[in-house]
Amino acid sequence: MTVPNSIAPTEDLGRGVFSGKEAKRARRSRVSINVFLSQKGSTEISVDRLTLAPEDKATAIAGKAASARNRAFYGWAVVTAAKAGGNGRCVKATPTPDNPYHADIILPHLAAQDEEEQKRHAQELADTSRWREHPNVS
Repeated sequence: MTVPNSIAPTEDLGRGVFSGKEAKRARRSRVSINVFLSQKGSTEISVDRLTLAPEDKATAIAGKAASARNRAFYGWAVVTAAKAGGNGRCVKATPTPDNPYHADIILPHLAAQDEEEQKRHAQELADTSRWREHPNVS
């Protein structure tokens, strides 16, 4: 299957969660702002296109990412492309050789220099997201 470059507003985008503490918090109450914070100075938040990726492939991709970080994969914080692309943000397909379902939520340029602006966007994304457990967790 060829993955289209255009992202539909209804697509689910998943931010991988590799922290047991953040996963536990998301299960109990809500997704933490920390899940959507990108590195200081960066305006890109890496996500997977969960609507298009078959569950086994999405899980395998996330598992490889976790292994590369020497961490475990717990699940995704899921936000629709429409919500991810709101308030000056945009969503762009950014496939990689290992992940044809990769995309980025791109923050406005100001967020690269302003940590508070970056936090504001991360909080909005966290507030509009929902938790999706790793499918192999019982």
